[in-house]
Parts: sequence; structure tokens; C-alpha cells
Amino acid sequence: MAENGTYVVGVDIGGTHISSAVVDVRQKKILKETYATSHVANLEPFDVIMETWANTLNKTLSASHDLSLEGIGFAIPGPFNYKKGIAMYPEGFKYGALNEVKVDQILAPLLISSDTLPIRFLNDATSFAVGEAWLAEDESIKRQLCITLGTGLGAGFIENGIPVVNGCNVPPNGCLWNIPYKDGMADDYFSTRGCINAYDELSGITVTGVKELAIRFETDPLAKQVFENFGHDLGNFLAPWLEKFKADAMVLGGNISKSYACFGQALQASLNENGISIPIRISNHMEKGAIVGCTRVFDHYFWKNVKDNLPEL
Repeated sequence: MAENGTYVVGVDIGGTHISSAVVDVRQKKILKETYATSHVANLEPFDVIMETWANTLNKTLSASHDLSLEGIGFAIPGPFNYKKGIAMYPEGFKYGALNEVKVDQILAPLLISSDTLPIRFLNDATSFAVGEAWLAEDESIKRQLCITLGTGLGAGFIENGIPVVNGCNVPPNGCLWNIPYKDGMADDYFSTRGCINAYDELSGITVTGVKELAIRFETDPLAKQVFENFGHDLGNFLAPWLEKFKADAMVLGGNISKSYACFGQALQASLNENGISIPIRISNHMEKGAIVGCTRVFDHYFWKNVKDNLPEL
């Protein structure tokens, strides 16, 4: 385990933001005075993105004063070669300017740290799942599935604090987003765009996002139907994996989970119909869960168990 007073920088890269903070690993706590965040326009040129990332990280590093830092852990979305730290974002898509860039090599010289801090990478959904499991640390829960519902569908199958990405009990790389579903894949349906499209098909009206749908929930039967269908379909989709993995609990995070009151009953009913009865918890850590979770890559036991299984996609 990490020694007393071990400090690691955690970084969360989102579609439109970067947030970073020093985490006191022993206390499992973000040091608030080191927290920094910036908006990132992800279609900007390479130099602009890197400069924003470096500036944000430098705010955290300068606020860490004399703390002895062990390294920097990144929670970063795929496609990404997590073993080698190489971005694989297609050109023209978000962060496309970073395609084939070895991130740590470019970033390290831009940082103000007097030591060259090692940088390690973990998938953002995995980081969230690891952070959730670690912060909750409930002895009765050995296996949990953590789902992030937002821009896309993120998943993390966690067993005794370690992400499971191989084996017959989890999908390839522990990912659910790319599993074929209906006329596309799961990501097309269990995401913000999936909800917007579903409402558009029913009503002919384009809403800005799930928050707007939630506001309409009480007064608009079509918005209500979208949420009920969403919960029902999500339950049917997840049930076989929850069963295979023998999950003791499920955690939901991401922006759509904030509207759980609108789809939760349908989700639970759907799971029950599939013979699944487990507690469902809504994350109250959200982005902070990912910042804490990715710092685990500097825990010796954790790293030993994950480093050879890091996805290269």
C-alpha cells in the first residue's frame, strides 16, 4: 500500500475540460487548495490544447508547494494506448489534433515541477469506477459495475478494487459502449445524444440535453416515455453482464445519472424482470471520483495488477 503522506496529482480529461488536483492518497482526499480546472475547446490545434493542459497542471503543481509528489495520474478517454501513453483520437474528432501524440513526452517539458514526475494513464470511466470503489470501500461489496452515463457510455467492472478487463465474465477490454445494440451500438442509445434522438423521434422537437428533458418530465408525456424507455432498455442491456460478473452492486455516474429520479424506477423494474436484485448507488463524487481513482496507478499493488492489462485502444 501507499506509504503515509503519499501525494499524487490526479488529472481528469473530459470532452470540454481538464481538472487537476493533488490527492492525499493515505486520506483518499483531494487537497482543495490544489484543485484547478479549465475549459478546453477540444477541436483547437495541438499547441493550444497542450498549453491549456500544462497551464492547469502548473496551477496545481505551484499550489502543492513543498509536498513530495510521486507522479501524475491521468484519467483520459479512449481511444488511447494506455500502455504507451499515445493518443489515438481520429483527426477531425474531439482532441483529433493529438492523434498519435505521446502525451507525457510533450507535456513533461511544459510543467514547472523541478523533478520530472512520472506520468501514467488510465481510462476515464475506469478511473471513475476505481475511485468510486475505493472511496466507498464497503466490505460486503466484492464486485461492482460502475457506469457513467453522459456524452457516451462508460463502464468499469471492479473486483476487490481492481478493474477487470479480460476474461469471460466481462466484455472485451471491460467496455460496454461498443457492444452492438439495436441499429447501432450501446453508445448510440445510452448517452446524451441517444436521449435527444429518442425525444426527437417521438416529438419532432430537438432539446438541448437530458437536463431539459428532465424539466419536461412531469408535464410532457413524451419526455416521460423517453426516460421510461431509457431505464427499461438500460436494464435489459446491463442484466446479462451484471449476472456474468456476479456484481454485488452498481454505481451510476455521469450527467444523465443526475436525472435518476426520472428513469430509476424503470431501470430497477427491468433488472428485477431479469432476475437481478442489487443495490444501485448514484455517485456523489462524479469528476472527483475520476481524479482520485487515477492516482491509484501509483499504488504498487494496484499497478502490478493492472499495468499489463491496460487497453491499447
